[in-house]
Amino acid sequence: MVEPTPFPREWMGPERGAPLSGGDGGGTYDGMETRVKALEGKFEKVDSKLDTIINEVGNLRADVSYMKGKLETAPSAQAFGELKGRVDSLPTMAKLATLLGVAVAATTILNNWDKIISALSGS
Repeated sequence: MVEPTPFPREWMGPERGAPLSGGDGGGTYDGMETRVKALEGKFEKVDSKLDTIINEVGNLRADVSYMKGKLETAPSAQAFGELKGRVDSLPTMAKLATLLGVAVAATTILNNWDKIISALSGS
């Protein structure tokens, strides 16, 4: 069996104080209170950061819920396909120009009908 290597005292540094006493119930050294207080202070910082993260996650959940609701009311692919078919059946610019030309020609003929008849009859 391998014996554990003892913890070198120089690794502890002078601010750490002496190591904890053994399991005889004799207590610990005075530096323990300072260390516990420092840990509690750091935990308060971590706790406040965790609260901030939890709030941000809550905001993200609200945003995702809003987006999910918007997506659920969006038209389906089938509805988009139907819309595309309707758009494709709309008249093109050439068709509209032809209709306009026919309408203008018909109006011109009707407005000048008397002149057309007199020119055809030779009078």
